[in-house]
Order: sequence, then structure tokens, then C-alpha cells
Amino acid sequence: MGITESMSIGAQALNSYSVGMAVTAHNVANVNTSDFKPQTAVFATGQDGVGVRLETIFQDNGLARPRPLDMADSLASPTDLYGWAVVNAAIAPDGDANGMSPEFINPSGTDFGREMVNMIVAQYSFGANAVAIRSADDMAGTLLDITT
Repeated sequence: MGITESMSIGAQALNSYSVGMAVTAHNVANVNTSDFKPQTAVFATGQDGVGVRLETIFQDNGLARPRPLDMADSLASPTDLYGWAVVNAAIAPDGDANGMSPEFINPSGTDFGREMVNMIVAQYSFGANAVAIRSADDMAGTLLDITT
């Protein structure tokens, strides 16, 4: 793999994680919007098994949480278009310990814990790829200094 290929793979990853962060920010910004459907960015291995790319963004219905098929229950589970097992994770209708309904607490169905984890993953992944691009740039600069 050459220096320019390393930079290209890193740039593709930066773009992918930027979109992932935008999806997470969109979900957090709409946490108090009733009937809002959170979205999930799904990443996949890049071309030729190298790097990362954005596979798809799908809209969550607030009741189902995707998880990989290899973690699916032994019971037959329905799957969506992308092969994710759909698992019912609905909040009990009687509300929380204070007697407040879940819709009053969080009308959108956005899971703050999941969104914060997504932000941290995107932040560190973005930073790691930025370092990779800087390293490739430094190597190219050193190579040009040697040849001149």
C-alpha cells in the first residue's frame, strides 16, 4: 500500500465518521421531538477489505434495536433489509418508578446512552484516522526531502 492510498483510505474513514457523528447529533438534537424516529449509521469494511465506509443509515422505530445476526436469539427473529435481527426492546407501558410515562420522559425514543457511545467511538476513530493521514503526509514529505 502506497502513501497516497493510505491518505485516501484515511480520508474515506474521516468522511464516514463525520456522517456518523452528524446522525448522532441529529438524534440528540431531536430528543424532545415527539414522534421522532432515531437513525443509526452502520459502518462496513472498505473496498478490498481495507478501511471503513458508511454502509447505510436506517431509521429506528424506537422499539426495535438492531444487533448482528450471530447474536440473535435461538428463536426465529425477523430481519430487516440489511440482515439485522430485530429485537423488541420496548419500555414497559406503566412508566418508571416515579409514575411518569416513558413518552413524557423521552418522547422521541432516542437512547442517550447509545448516542453518547456512538459519539465517543466516532471521536476516537476520527482522531486515529487523522493521525494516520498526518503520518502518511510526513512520510511523503520526508521522501521528497530525501530525493531532492
